[in-house]
Amino acid sequence: MQEREKAKRIIDELLTYFFSNDIEDIRIGLDFTDEGFYIEMQGKIDEEPTDVLHLLELLNTPRDPSIESYYDELLGITHHEEEDYHLLGLMIDEAEITFDSSIFDIKVFRKR
Repeated sequence: MQEREKAKRIIDELLTYFFSNDIEDIRIGLDFTDEGFYIEMQGKIDEEPTDVLHLLELLNTPRDPSIESYYDELLGITHHEEEDYHLLGLMIDEAEITFDSSIFDIKVFRKR
């Protein structure tokens, strides 16, 4: 149950990014394995978001397990700022972003 809750929180943050950038026709894939879980979120947008490289850098911040207990308190439920995605990066192990023919795709992995 704990890993499912973490996946839900990560998906929520990624979904906020998609909504903030007017990405439409959103599809979400989630796969739990023995190694951890994979999330893939895909949507359509005419042009790649201007901050995509910076987002990828923030998401690939080295994971910090000590932050997980403070996750909700630190992020809050109001509007999202750049540092929120840095906090998200502290919760995951790998992130990959691609943009091809109006398809924006984010893949993240979190080890058990």
